[in-house]
Amino acid sequence: MSDTIPYLREAYIAQLAVRRASLLTSKISEEHLQKGISKEDKSPVTIGDFGAQAIVINSILKNFPNDEVVGEEDSTLIKEKGIKDAIFQHIKAIQSKDQPFTEQLGHLTDGDEVCDIIDRGNSKGGRSGRIWALDPIDGTKGFLRGDQYAVCLALIVDGEVKVGVVGCPNLPHDLAKTSGPRGGLFTAVKGQGSYFQDLHKDVIYPFTKGERLSVKNEFDVSQARVVEGVEKGHSAHGLQGLIKQKLGIVQPSVNLDSQVKYCAVSKGDAEIYLRLPRVVDYQEKIWDHAAGYLLVNESGGKVSDMYGNDLDFGYGRTLNSQGVIAATSTTHAKIIKVIKSIVGENGEKLEEFCKK
Repeated sequence: MSDTIPYLREAYIAQLAVRRASLLTSKISEEHLQKGISKEDKSPVTIGDFGAQAIVINSILKNFPNDEVVGEEDSTLIKEKGIKDAIFQHIKAIQSKDQPFTEQLGHLTDGDEVCDIIDRGNSKGGRSGRIWALDPIDGTKGFLRGDQYAVCLALIVDGEVKVGVVGCPNLPHDLAKTSGPRGGLFTAVKGQGSYFQDLHKDVIYPFTKGERLSVKNEFDVSQARVVEGVEKGHSAHGLQGLIKQKLGIVQPSVNLDSQVKYCAVSKGDAEIYLRLPRVVDYQEKIWDHAAGYLLVNESGGKVSDMYGNDLDFGYGRTLNSQGVIAATSTTHAKIIKVIKSIVGENGEKLEEFCKK
């Protein structure tokens, strides 16, 4: 591995792991939809979440055994539901399909090992050391309906995000052409830019040989395209509507699940991602933002909380801030100014727009 690109090995292993986990989640999603299981049945999500987390953590610890992982899941529910063998069978099938990369990623051997590995995602985070933040399936409802979701992984070193990789199995290569090719692998390394490649092709090494991404900083706010979450419970859509009105944004928003929204901004398919809190004291989880944060920043954009402050990934498993704004550098300051004009410089009026 070349020494000229920092964190090159970490990025490559993360790409391979996220790609393998994305293959697993795609398999489970397709089988779930083919069988016609009701959307209320959470078993496909459970198996997909746990299987993806096991694959990624096992891959990370094989290569970087002293690193920590902040994972969303633990094995308690697996043991309660007695699904460890079902999860392992899906993992076994993907390991076989992805066998050429066993040397790099290793392989899991049974359901008990799956549980043990999943429980290694118990890091509390913090400001020192190497800590990986993992969301095995970001966008649960999108996953269930065969729509947008993502497998998200980021390396945080001494509180600073250094590597971010996002696998988007269902994302069109061009958001404006939904009938075209789908499936993207997004990679960013601090100081090296953000890159895109087809998720279904062999991982490009080094990642810098992929398609370099750049936000549309030439677009004024009047031309901006906005992406927002699908689920009303995840963001204050009423406040966001007022912000868009005051900014004079005329194009209708595109609603997408998961960190796919960060990917759309980094790729130039949108200029603004708004996520405003519905509960005043809600704290975002680091695994929901770390990889996407780096993707947008490294593609020439800016990500902050709703008051313009940088996000703090060294606080712990959560972000000690309110809201998230990801945007082009052209529009970001204008968005923050409008937000403050509505909720106050320090959020004095935010409670008016939130649940208590």
